[in-house]
Amino acid sequence: MIILSIDPATSAGYALIRTMDNQADIYGYGYLDVDTSSKYQGDHCLDLMAQLQDLIYLHSVDHICVEDYFFSNRFRNGAGVNAAFRTAIHILARQNNIPYTILNISLWKKHIAGRVTPTKEQKIKWGKEPAKKLHIQEALWTKYNIRFPNHVISKAGKPVAFKFDISDAVAQGIYFSEGILKKKITISVAPPDDIVFKKRPKNLFDYDS
Repeated sequence: MIILSIDPATSAGYALIRTMDNQADIYGYGYLDVDTSSKYQGDHCLDLMAQLQDLIYLHSVDHICVEDYFFSNRFRNGAGVNAAFRTAIHILARQNNIPYTILNISLWKKHIAGRVTPTKEQKIKWGKEPAKKLHIQEALWTKYNIRFPNHVISKAGKPVAFKFDISDAVAQGIYFSEGILKKKITISVAPPDDIVFKKRPKNLFDYDS
């Protein structure tokens, strides 16, 4: 079975997982840069769906897992994107007759990092907002020995700072594989070497720290 794990956003992270007997191997990951130039959010959703459709065809995806909706009274910015992109993915899955699983946010984060939110020390180290993503990346390194490069390649073919949505998609795929399917996770992706930026992007995870 081929599983597509998606972390919906304007830079939507994804992970591809192949299950075999009692194992599940992460054999690919990346991100989709959604075209948001249109004034219509519906066009943004259509672009995301078109890019995901290409992945579905290319990899013969059998199952999709996607994080549940999240709304907060304190943080309402992005709520429309949160709902619209997830709904678009649900629709696309059913158009392709692919079953999908909605992942509980608290459960997948606890499974990966042992807690939902970063520690006080992590917030001090990285900053409050970056720590929400970096504590997941740190847990993937310390618990699973999964190392990501410090960059990704943009549509223009140039290296840009690593997209946190990728590490979240990988983490969600691991939770689905281990926590729900009860399979032992492996990863066969060989990350490219880090690059030297002329100006180092903020909040990159330092594996040597």
